[in-house]
Amino acid sequence: MAILIIEHSNLTGAHRLGERLLKDGHRLVTVRVHLGEQLPSDLDELDGVISCGGPQSPLSTDEPWMEQELALLKEANEREIPVLGICLGCQLLARALGGNVAELDTPEYGWHDLNLTPQGRECVLFAGQPWFGKQLQWHAFGVTELPADSTLLASSSDCKVQAWSNGINTFGIQFHPECSRDTITAWIDDDSRLLHDKNISKDELEQQSDDLYPEYERLTNRFYDAVSQILMPVHNRLHRQRV
Repeated sequence: MAILIIEHSNLTGAHRLGERLLKDGHRLVTVRVHLGEQLPSDLDELDGVISCGGPQSPLSTDEPWMEQELALLKEANEREIPVLGICLGCQLLARALGGNVAELDTPEYGWHDLNLTPQGRECVLFAGQPWFGKQLQWHAFGVTELPADSTLLASSSDCKVQAWSNGINTFGIQFHPECSRDTITAWIDDDSRLLHDKNISKDELEQQSDDLYPEYERLTNRFYDAVSQILMPVHNRLHRQRV
């Protein structure tokens, strides 16, 4: 049994979250769909799915892997296999379950205020997280309509759906909790022209990241606790192997 990590680019992956899951004894299987690697057709050996971020449009018709990933996310949800979608993964997860996604009027790059809803404040995945605070964002698209029977967990001023759940095993988060400090710099360098076009200073973003990263690291480590121990606990895998 393993957690499936779906990567969509060389710069976006599970990063620190994946390292923590490995440290806690999870087995990870990484599929890099942007490199042509194939997603599994059988989910029987999976005890979790993490769909990572990426630069692609969630509405693209040019990506050969996208329809297969949408079907996989839908099946995982139906079978109550724990699922976590991050940024692009959050948007694809919403699409897979019948929600809507669109390009935002105001994209979010860098650090933006995020507010937990009353339901988010009670959610075990966000236990110990501040109700209000800065989160790392890097997206031009967002979920505009949640799938049926879903719960809104967090919002920002320019993106209403920052976190949501469907049942107790499926979660989507628009922000990025997985990054190392070096990852943030790599994104800034890779998107330097985009940031210039949007009048976002690379130097100011680097300085803000230096200032905010220590607290971000502390709180995201706490988020990893919840993912590893509550959403996708190792003891569930060991129990299923014995049955």
